[in-house]
Amino acid sequence: MRDRLLNIFDSALLKLAPPSPQQLLQLASNRWMPFIGAGLSIAVALAIVVPLSLATKSDQNDPFVLQSADGARFVAEVNGEGDDWVLLGHMYRTKNTNPTHRGIWDKLAERLVAEGYRVLRWDFRCHGDTPCVYSDRQIEDVPEIYLEWEAAIDYAVEEGAEQIFGIGVSMGGTSLMQVAAYRDEFTAVSAISSPNIFPNKPPKDSDRAGEDGFDKLDGLTTVTDIQVPKLYIAGARNQCSYWQSNRYFKKAGEPVRFVIYETDLHGTEILDDEEIGPDAVGEVLDFLEDPHGIIGKEKRNLAPDADPSTECWPPEDDEEEEAEATEQGDT
Repeated sequence: MRDRLLNIFDSALLKLAPPSPQQLLQLASNRWMPFIGAGLSIAVALAIVVPLSLATKSDQNDPFVLQSADGARFVAEVNGEGDDWVLLGHMYRTKNTNPTHRGIWDKLAERLVAEGYRVLRWDFRCHGDTPCVYSDRQIEDVPEIYLEWEAAIDYAVEEGAEQIFGIGVSMGGTSLMQVAAYRDEFTAVSAISSPNIFPNKPPKDSDRAGEDGFDKLDGLTTVTDIQVPKLYIAGARNQCSYWQSNRYFKKAGEPVRFVIYETDLHGTEILDDEEIGPDAVGEVLDFLEDPHGIIGKEKRNLAPDADPSTECWPPEDDEEEEAEATEQGDT
């Protein structure tokens, strides 16, 4: 009996769905279970899983669950009451931000709400309160997180959003660049410290190592298709963020703005920093207020001594392309 109960509870929790009526009846009608025990067990089951059942509406600031196109369910929350929505996609874990989840947006979300925006943020699959799909290793689920962006857009549209803005940090920005290329609901989008492809390679011991499309998060090949204004922000000393954001900037169509800070901070760490945070948040707010205020391609470089060609190592294919271009220029 104990094993049967555990199976029912485990199945319900993994799917983030309440037990079916048949399961509840099975619990209550089992002849080995006292009536009071059955009632208490049912109450506990419902108390645990009902708040995580699939939702189409949410109370202010209360977590609820949305469902991606592949059936995966993820935990989200809405803050604020404005008609202009800002969708926030978080980053992968870092040395300073581990674990990572929708909570890393707390400071910016509070500011956006104060400015009159409605904020929708969530935990990507295998992050925060959202369960994993492929395994308990977060990296296994990253290639499909773009589906959470799609579901978030659909939810905002259903709730009557007049304008939808997207902001993503690191992998959240890479997936946003991918989705914004084919979803025309966005008014403007911004990527902060975002790589061009994430993850670059699957783990060698992964069950998905040979799976086609593992590098499905590819923002660089799609950035030219994004028709709305774009804002990129990066730290000049942050791994490859400067170099990769510069690639977005150079390849993106107008209007586009690229802001570079003299820092090694990453993603929301830039926005929350006491020194450069106010300026970075101001850039974001100005962009949301008037995204078309950008004229052509604009770069604001607060790290003039930094050089993207020396802040990272170019991939081999890019080195080959540059060599070929040089040879053609010499002929």
